Amino acid sequence: MKGVIILRRITILFVCCFLILLSFVKFTHEQPSENSDSNTTIEITGENEQVAIAKNDEPEAESAQEEPLTQIDTFQESIDEYINAPAPEEIKADTSKIYYLALGDSLTQGVGDEERKNGYTKRLVEKLEQWKEISQVVLDNRGKRGRRSDQLLKLLEKGHYDYELKNSELITITIGGNDIMKVVKKDIFELKREDFDKELTNFQERYEQILKEIREINPDVPIMVIGLYNPFSVITDEITEFESIITDWNDSIEAISTQYENACFVDIQDLFDENANLVYHTDFFHPNGYGYTIMTERIISMMKSCQIEDTSNGLILTN
Repeated sequence: MKGVIILRRITILFVCCFLILLSFVKFTHEQPSENSDSNTTIEITGENEQVAIAKNDEPEAESAQEEPLTQIDTFQESIDEYINAPAPEEIKADTSKIYYLALGDSLTQGVGDEERKNGYTKRLVEKLEQWKEISQVVLDNRGKRGRRSDQLLKLLEKGHYDYELKNSELITITIGGNDIMKVVKKDIFELKREDFDKELTNFQERYEQILKEIREINPDVPIMVIGLYNPFSVITDEITEFESIITDWNDSIEAISTQYENACFVDIQDLFDENANLVYHTDFFHPNGYGYTIMTERIISMMKSCQIEDTSNGLILTN
């Protein structure tokens, strides 16, 4: 009974956050910018070169529930992907360069980053390029706001990323937050713990299949598997039930990652407890620039802890 009461409190808080977010989205849509969140980028950065190529990705997945991916969805992401950009196999052939593929949701896309560094991804590029053996890191950011694990899995099963996966030398993944929010939105006024547990079972199967699909294409590439955080902690520290839900989902992601060689789990849950460090964007849901910065620092720390430099022939993190 206590859990139901707490989850009802979450519902009230979520409704408030949702209304705020709707106002924020309306405002941002009325004032488009050159670096709109509806675009993904291929970032080519190095000591003597920096090129950013903006391209339309798939239609926004945030408003989608269970609609299947269509031929148009996958086609739009593929149009003009590499105009004026070196092909992944050319990057891979240069031993001083790294082709970095980022997969996932809004955290990978970098929503909320007022510094316009594509969230943690471009910050990670900057960190990696500080290592003396790396002259250039090519970032291929395929993060999409609202993307769920079922949508990412469908793209992988269709072979949509086979070319990129085959040539990637580093992969990061953020996925799962929208799976949880799907449960919240589905029955917003009658949230029950068992609903999240039931969805977790399905999520575990999909996440394992996602890593399996990647490993079938590229058995050796280091994969940084980034966990989830509790966005409601920014409003109150009273929602212990939801915090435990996030912990259970993170435990599952970590357990799955340990089954695959060269897959390293990155726990970020503690970085976003409450908002003492002012890590949230003005939507009170996504990280701000500082939030993405400390995420990047945690990723680098775990790359060292997981000895990623050993699995990348000494290229990554060789100082």
